[in-house]
Amino acid sequence: MAAAPGRLRLALRDAIAASLGAMLAWELSHYLLGHPRPVFAAVTALVCLAPGLPSHLKQTWGLVLGCAIGIIVGELAWLLPDTIPLLRLSLASLVALSLAAMLGQPPVVPIQAGVSVVLVLSMGPSAAGETRLVDVLVGAGVGLMFSQVIFTANPLRAVSRSASALLGQLADGLDATLRATATHDTPDATVALGQLTRSSDALSALRTAMAEAQSASRWSVRGRLGGAALQTVTARYDRHAVRLYASALLLGESLVRGMSHDSGLMPRAIVLHCEWLIEACRQLAANGNVVALQPDDALARLAASAPQAPTQPLPEAWLPALDHARQMEEALKALTGSRDA
Repeated sequence: MAAAPGRLRLALRDAIAASLGAMLAWELSHYLLGHPRPVFAAVTALVCLAPGLPSHLKQTWGLVLGCAIGIIVGELAWLLPDTIPLLRLSLASLVALSLAAMLGQPPVVPIQAGVSVVLVLSMGPSAAGETRLVDVLVGAGVGLMFSQVIFTANPLRAVSRSASALLGQLADGLDATLRATATHDTPDATVALGQLTRSSDALSALRTAMAEAQSASRWSVRGRLGGAALQTVTARYDRHAVRLYASALLLGESLVRGMSHDSGLMPRAIVLHCEWLIEACRQLAANGNVVALQPDDALARLAASAPQAPTQPLPEAWLPALDHARQMEEALKALTGSRDA
């Protein structure tokens, strides 16, 4: 349930577009074309614009194909005797689903073919098949206009939100781990390390956002216009996001191990390096466009403010922590494009 608000936020734009599209498709078909009940126009627009689709363009094509098959089969089914209407509906659905499945298209095609047969037979023969096909085309046209032009999302924005969430969770988890290990609080250190580990959920969300952005670059007008920049960003994040998470987790584990092997104070160099990493992650997470920083942005020049190497040798128990802190620093720089490591 905790993730429900986030899911709603992601789906709300498509849900609004779908509801407005259904209304517009109905009005266009009803008032401009004179169709009394353009159910197919509204349904087509709704299905084309529904939330959670990787490609509205592919959905629209599959929907039109499925509706066409279902409407044709449904119209032909009226030629059968109506002594047992449910048997006629069942046979027509079977034929429509089978024909659509033979085409080897996405699931929306046979689904919509079956649904269209049911709608045709339940609504009666009052409207001709060509009228229903025109309604489908009207709904598909509205769906394409909304998804490709009016309500097209910025693919980089979704990736940026997910990247900010990952950076914020890594910062919080590492901060909690640092405070617990610096005070030799073993129970809190275990809890903090678990918090850092759970950042994998944010990493999965980021990878999902990148996949959707790459799909948008192929299947939407806005995505194609910015396709080159989008491919560059997603390729960089695909390489370095996992690396950043892994190095942060290894750093947290090495802090806990260092605490267990050394009863003294944590070396100041380790504390400063971890604090720099935490602050850098938080500053980047607060940036609304973290995946597309400008070259002159201070956040894109992390190397200039990176901690210096310690002047005094560190105890052996803390050497792995320093090594993993440096690895996380390099991964963070590579992720933000301040260097291609």
